[in-house]
Amino acid sequence: MQLINWSGALIGPGSEWFWAAAQFVVVVLTLLGIYRQLKSQGSANALQRIGALEGQYSSPRMCHARLVLALHLKYEQPDMAGYTKAMPLLDFFTNLANLEEEGFISVKEIASNWGRSIQIWSALTAPLVALGRQNEDIPDLYNNETLIAKLRAFEQTRGYPPLVLASEALPGLLDYAIATNTVKLQQEAAWQSGVIPSPPPSVSAA
Repeated sequence: MQLINWSGALIGPGSEWFWAAAQFVVVVLTLLGIYRQLKSQGSANALQRIGALEGQYSSPRMCHARLVLALHLKYEQPDMAGYTKAMPLLDFFTNLANLEEEGFISVKEIASNWGRSIQIWSALTAPLVALGRQNEDIPDLYNNETLIAKLRAFEQTRGYPPLVLASEALPGLLDYAIATNTVKLQQEAAWQSGVIPSPPPSVSAA
């Protein structure tokens, strides 16, 4: 039985195969166009989402919160005042964990932007979180261990060097947090002042 007329007819009897194939090609091209459009929109939305979150984390207010928290951790004993100071940062990380769990952000995106920060600050604030859980009687308060496990698994697949978070390493990490956030706030204050940076006097004189 001959299913397709290969005589070359494009109009009339025997041309059905051509128009069916043409319709199939049109459908495929349409679907491909829709896929590319959705992919482009998804990329734009992802960039916008990451930009908004990174803007929040890098904002002067959050830098100030991290510096205040780091100074408290270095010079004070764990108390509810310190726990309150840690809340803006802990809330941010918990929001990231919720966004990842609900599929709005990927582990790769979190790891690339805040992966190490989440792990470091979770280790530094562990005594404060324990105190908050006890005081508020919420055992799983600020529990981001699932996200941290995913981040460590992702880093392992990428061959990242393991992050050392033993107790003896924490003071150095705390000093680094104090130094970096101090510099960031100084840069922000200098920018707000409107003073244009210039070379040191010794360089200018030379």
